[in-house]
Parts: sequence; structure tokens; C-alpha cells
Amino acid sequence: MKEGIPMRHFFQLLGLIALAELLLMVTVDPMMDAYGYPVWIRAMTDAGLLAVICVPFMMSFQLRPMQMAYHDPMTGLPNRQLFNDRLAHALVVAKREQRSFAVIFLDLDNFKPINDQFGHRVGDVVLKLAAVRIESGVRESDTVARLGGDEFAILLTDAESTADADRVIRKITVALSRPFEVRGHTLELGVSAGVAFYPADGVSGMELVDAADDAMYRNKGLKKTLDTVAIQDNSLQPSGADSIQL
Repeated sequence: MKEGIPMRHFFQLLGLIALAELLLMVTVDPMMDAYGYPVWIRAMTDAGLLAVICVPFMMSFQLRPMQMAYHDPMTGLPNRQLFNDRLAHALVVAKREQRSFAVIFLDLDNFKPINDQFGHRVGDVVLKLAAVRIESGVRESDTVARLGGDEFAILLTDAESTADADRVIRKITVALSRPFEVRGHTLELGVSAGVAFYPADGVSGMELVDAADDAMYRNKGLKKTLDTVAIQDNSLQPSGADSIQL
């Protein structure tokens, strides 16, 4: 069908009421896009048009259950299940090739006060924007997942040293330190990060995630510059800002 050549097929239909069989000759004529892939499929019989099917819509409808099962519905990122699957695969490859990789655990500092003060609508937008900024700090071969709430995890399959992980964490920290403009509010977040390496910090997926989580909580108390969230409401406070000190 990819070549765009019409095909003729016989379809045998059974009438449910008359219990009679009807033999139809159907011509399936795919309509291609500029890249040579089918966009529409037109099914014709000798009596006329039988059906027109939108291929992308049909495929998206079929793939949606898989998308929902393995991706976070809010951010579109891989969820915990897909992250664990990719982590398990990374372990198999690392053991076979005797190489290292890293798991980074991220927690958005100061997100809860924003969510509590401005509500879930603002909080949800902040999470979506934060997810985009986090993804911008990694390569396409890496995996960024939302584990739940304001917690994210990153799988760096080619990280061989702490310098590789630190470089990613710095990029994400800088990206998240820029103010978020949401519904007339200027919001500032911080981020706490912890990293664990295979095999130094763990030889199983659970051990690595737990080690990265523990490292994140240890580092949370060490940060000083990103411990304040400044919330400016342009409509109510045109000349000032409210700060929530944690």
C-alpha cells in the first residue's frame, strides 16, 4: 500500500437478517502524502464509494491506550512504568558491555506553596512548563520521566562520570531558575537533584532510584540561592512582590 497502487480484494459479507452471502469486489486506493506515506484510504466497490479512512486518525486511535499506559497524562513525559522498563533495559546493556550509566532524581523546590496559593490550574501549568525545561537539558537518547507530584527522574545511558551528570544538572538548574509567567503571575522555582551511578551506587533499578532519591534529599539542605520562591501578582501588586520564605 505504501506505493500508492490501488488494490482489488474480494470481501465476503454475511447478511444478518437475510442470512445470505454477498460477494463484493472492493478497490482500496491509498492517497499518499509528499513523503510517500498513506494519509487517506478510499475503498470503492463497483456500486460506488464504500468508505474513506483517515490513516493518521486511525493509528492515533489505536496507539492511544499504549500512550496512556506509559506516559504521564499531564506532561506527556514517560511515567514511572516506562521509566522502570527503560531502566531495566539499561541495566541489561550495562552489564553486558561493562559500562556505567546514571540516574538523576529531581524535586521541584517551592512548588507546593505555589500550588497551595494559586491552585491546581496554575500548578499544572508550572509542571508542564517545568517538564519542557527539564527535557531541554538532556539528549534525545536520555529519558526524562515524571514519577508523580513534583518529582522527576532522568536516565543518562551514556554518563560515565560525575562530570557528565553534573553538566546535565547544571543545565536543568539554570533552565528552571528562570521565572515562570503563568496567568499574570511571575513564579520562581528551585530544584534539588541527586545522582546515582551503576554499578557504584546500586546494581538494580530500585537500588539506583533509592540512592539518587537519598542523594537528592541530602543536597536539598545544602542549597542556599534557590530556597526562596518569589510570587508576583501583576494585577494586584503592580509595584511589588510577595515572597514565600521556606
